[in-house]
Amino acid sequence: MENEKRMMLAAPCGLYCGACTIYTTYHSDGKEGLKAMAERINQQRETKLDPETDFPCEGCLSSTVAWYCRECGMRDCAISKGITHCAQCSDFPCRIITDFNNDEWPHHGEVLANVKRQKEIGIDAWLDEQENGWLCPECEEATSWYDTRCQKCGTELPERFS
Repeated sequence: MENEKRMMLAAPCGLYCGACTIYTTYHSDGKEGLKAMAERINQQRETKLDPETDFPCEGCLSSTVAWYCRECGMRDCAISKGITHCAQCSDFPCRIITDFNNDEWPHHGEVLANVKRQKEIGIDAWLDEQENGWLCPECEEATSWYDTRCQKCGTELPERFS
């Protein structure tokens, strides 16, 4: 993957966009996968999200982001400070990222540790770790945060969040 495109997958908050269910669906199943996902989410949340406009995503640092990342406080904060990652911010850890880390979504619970790791080894090395850490150990297909089995080969995946 070219470096510019790869950098789009390092969200300001420390999440790895390459493991996002919407991102992986968009890049593996395309429009059909997004349509099925939109139908499920719309039914669960009683919303009217459009799979054509609300789901396509190229990563949090790109101009094409899924609906729930468009109004992200951390993304907006980083942009307003002229930085791309919370690891570059002198105010880290702030209340916004701490609250996000401690909300009800298990994958958010890794952002503080991820940003600290980014500060230790740099964004490029962190992206290397993330890319490798989210591959199926059997077929090396990209997996997402809550996958229990590889979508390609069916291999059982280790549980990431408890």
